Amino acid sequence: MLSGVAVGIAFRRNPIRFISKVITVLIWVLLFLLGVEVGGNPLIMGSMHDLGMEALILTLAGLSGSMAMAWGLWRIVSRGDRSDEE
Repeated sequence: MLSGVAVGIAFRRNPIRFISKVITVLIWVLLFLLGVEVGGNPLIMGSMHDLGMEALILTLAGLSGSMAMAWGLWRIVSRGDRSDEE
């Protein structure tokens, strides 16, 4: 990681133009290899139903909490805008 930071600092004035494409390809390769690893593990594949249900519950809970907090923040911010108009 430190070497990556050093390279980033070194190329700050002359950015590497193709780096975003390289990062995208590497992310796709990592995701593919993760899928191969998960698919090749019989323990994970055997408990996929339970894992999927837990993931669904966590996703819905996180989404609900984020929406509730965003709505509350919007109410607070929009209340401040109304008092400025008066």
